[in-house]
Amino acid sequence: MVIIVLHELGHAVTGMLFSKAGATIYLGSYGDAPASYKYSIGKLTLYILKNPFKWIGGMCLLDNQLISLNKKIIQLLAGPVMPLIVAAITFTSALYFDWHGSVKLGIAILLGVAIYSMLQSLIPTSKQIQTSQGKPINNDGKQIKNLLKLKQVEPVVNRALKLFDEGHYAEAGPLFYEKVLKVVRQPEIFKLATLAYLHAKNYERAREVTMEHLKEGEFDTDDFSNAALACSHLEQNELAIEYYNLSLALDPTHKYSLNNLGFTLNNIEQYENAIELFDRAVLVDPSFAYSYNNRGFAKMMLGDLEDGLADIEKSFKLDPENAYAYRNLGIYQLKQNNDKKALELFEKAKLIDPSTHKIDYYIDIARK
Repeated sequence: MVIIVLHELGHAVTGMLFSKAGATIYLGSYGDAPASYKYSIGKLTLYILKNPFKWIGGMCLLDNQLISLNKKIIQLLAGPVMPLIVAAITFTSALYFDWHGSVKLGIAILLGVAIYSMLQSLIPTSKQIQTSQGKPINNDGKQIKNLLKLKQVEPVVNRALKLFDEGHYAEAGPLFYEKVLKVVRQPEIFKLATLAYLHAKNYERAREVTMEHLKEGEFDTDDFSNAALACSHLEQNELAIEYYNLSLALDPTHKYSLNNLGFTLNNIEQYENAIELFDRAVLVDPSFAYSYNNRGFAKMMLGDLEDGLADIEKSFKLDPENAYAYRNLGIYQLKQNNDKKALELFEKAKLIDPSTHKIDYYIDIARK
């Protein structure tokens, strides 16, 4: 337990210093928050597994992952090295102050375990651990090895990250996909390339990236969700549904998969099943505006106009600039035979997001 605590603190403290942001540590598990006690110390959040006999390891997540490659390498090294440093200092003190023999023996054992743990963490291995959310993670040594490969294209990576962080997704996507992935086939780069293309609404290329990533065999719940979203926008509904279900099999509380699967079911007129998914999404996150307006749409399609309207109005309170809420409110007005008001709402939705699903179709209906 001591080794795990020191290891994860090594990751967290250096990561927080470099990123100027918070961190979350899981002690005893790989992300099992429901089975853990939660504590907060400033910007550090701790999840400690309640049953000490079930401890299997630990995990550290930084709130801000956008740090330089050199700093990331140091942050990864700090975890395995921290227990060794503490054990070595303690052992040296025991010898210097001539502590009791049994204490020296205990500390010597701790030092040996720290050395073994460090080597186990730093020797790269293809064996991965699975987080409680189904995400595969490499050991520290494999991650460091991958980062050293990334150093070969560091200027391109840094430029792509800067563009991504500034919202220039159409420019960031090709850099990740056509430049970085040609050198390093890392899950993190696949994710960034996919997200950049999704944000840029280049769904064909997003799907292409996810298909390449899938061949690498390292998909997690977010990857399946992103692949499904690309397929959904391309109206490949059967494949989208398959990927959303795979995402939810890994994490039944994934709110984006719940919402987007429901949205896809709305598109194929399976409104009752869609409502069940939106219900689950708002239980996971009661402030998730999209699930309310999507549920409102499904209810209206089933003839429950007033309950549908209530959901759409709830969505507006949470996100006043939600294009889909304007679209769905326009549909409500259409069903009330108020075509002029509906047209205003549809045009507002298109102004906010020109790619709003079927918005031109609804505008044409309102104009006739």
